Amino acid sequence: MPRQNMQPNRPENNPQRRLPRKQPQDIKNSDKEKNKRRNTLITVISIFVVISLVIGIGYYLIYVMPFQRTIIKVDSESIKINYLLKRALNMSSDDPIGQGLFETLVNEIIVSQEAPKYGINVTEADIDTTLRDAAKGESESITDAEYDAWYRQLLNNTQYSVKQLRDLVKGSIEQQRMVQYFADNTPTVAEQGYLWVIVVKTYEEALAAKERIDNGELFANIAKEISLDSTTNGNGGEIGWVPFKAMESRFEYMLTGLEIGKCSDPVINETGDASNPESMNYAVFMISEKETAREVTEDYLSTLKTRAYADWLNSQWETREIKYYSIHGGNFDDVTSAWLNYQLNRMKAGTTSDTEDTTGTSTQ
Repeated sequence: MPRQNMQPNRPENNPQRRLPRKQPQDIKNSDKEKNKRRNTLITVISIFVVISLVIGIGYYLIYVMPFQRTIIKVDSESIKINYLLKRALNMSSDDPIGQGLFETLVNEIIVSQEAPKYGINVTEADIDTTLRDAAKGESESITDAEYDAWYRQLLNNTQYSVKQLRDLVKGSIEQQRMVQYFADNTPTVAEQGYLWVIVVKTYEEALAAKERIDNGELFANIAKEISLDSTTNGNGGEIGWVPFKAMESRFEYMLTGLEIGKCSDPVINETGDASNPESMNYAVFMISEKETAREVTEDYLSTLKTRAYADWLNSQWETREIKYYSIHGGNFDDVTSAWLNYQLNRMKAGTTSDTEDTTGTSTQ
């Protein structure tokens, strides 16, 4: 029996089943079509990427970057606009973005940097205790669930991040302990003068009183005659022993250098309203005795303890480089103040998204 041909029935062996061959022109047109579709897709993707970049850059420039700019700098440590706005949002002042807020933030940085030098170190446990006490209020105790609910509500109301809130509490504890440190270390002896005063309504009256004293009239007689200070005029203007540092700075420097028995030049006794002369009065002083190290009475010691921390803080300001910046990087100006108040009002109205939840000082 003859062998049958077992080769598969391939198209080339079957003329009737052969596939049509593509002509060179057809192949060329097909490649062009593919390239066209590919180029169109690339163009669409490129346009989409460019639009996305433009939108993203625009959003960053408008809603992110301005809030990341430095507004306050103390030496090498800085505070960002975002954090300043959050602090302003939580102030009850009629002018939250004013000199008071800026000085408070600078003071916090100074205290934070200096506290460890005075042996003051606030632990995480200290912060937890302070927060829990605040949550507890007048109650004797608080459950964990109640504390957690209070804590979440506090973060929501203040818009602080967890770190910002805890750093704020830490700073408050540091300040309290610094105040106590200087109070505890306030000397109980101080330079003092035995002080006399005449208070009158106008500068001209004060100057006339000084001229009478300089011409030989007794200070006490003139005080009884014209002084408006009801607490001393009956005693001839006698105040008694006063530590110079317990007085306002403008009086302290003047009285420290005043010679015994001499009448001072007229000084404004009450600040009042500079635009309303009726709200102001003037005084002249005399010192009859001085002692460089006299025991301080309890009343004045309390004043000295309060002044000790303030004086230390003022001295720190004098040794540091402190700068306030504008939103454009220059010195703080009215344009920046107006922009900050505008942003604050938006935050109060709930129309500003929190673009950076961890912004604060540069160390946060």
